[in-house]
Amino acid sequence: AAFEEKGGPVMFVANHCSWMDIPFVGVNVGWRNYKIIAKKELLKVPILSKSLIAAGHIILDRSSRRSQLNTYKQGVEYLKNGVNLVTFPEGTRSRDGRMGPFKKGAFKMAEAVDAPIVPMTIGHAQKVQPLDFIFPVRRSRGIPATIHFSKAIDTVGKSDEEVMDTVWDEIATQLPESQKPNVGTPKAVN
Repeated sequence: AAFEEKGGPVMFVANHCSWMDIPFVGVNVGWRNYKIIAKKELLKVPILSKSLIAAGHIILDRSSRRSQLNTYKQGVEYLKNGVNLVTFPEGTRSRDGRMGPFKKGAFKMAEAVDAPIVPMTIGHAQKVQPLDFIFPVRRSRGIPATIHFSKAIDTVGKSDEEVMDTVWDEIATQLPESQKPNVGTPKAVN
């Protein structure tokens, strides 16, 4: 399902299981004015690092509290200025392709400016580029990677936990069986 633009900025939130998630998101979010919240380790990747910096994407050093606060402030400022944000709230790629718990930062940013959250479910990206592969699998193998945009979830008047649970449940519901969270997976971590 394609995302329908209603006006105003949104926070796109997706599960994360492959290096291919970023290009898949770029192709599907497309022409919209958006910034990705990316971990600082991506600055070590040639070409990608220059692209992230030149495009003004938000770089997060997950080990630094100061960087986390700056990321929050920069994200809120972008949303206030009408720029959409893309984030992967698991904070890292899944080791086994299954969705894990979310971190709360993205939800707090969206709630600070009453921006709706659009859940994006990325299916089978880990088959296109498995965790231990340097390059994607050949296209001739016909791997059916997908992105599903769910309806925007309003953040106005809702708690962090309520919004995060709703988004987590929506993404989990849309995932293929092989990527659904394991039974007992918590929805959030601090």
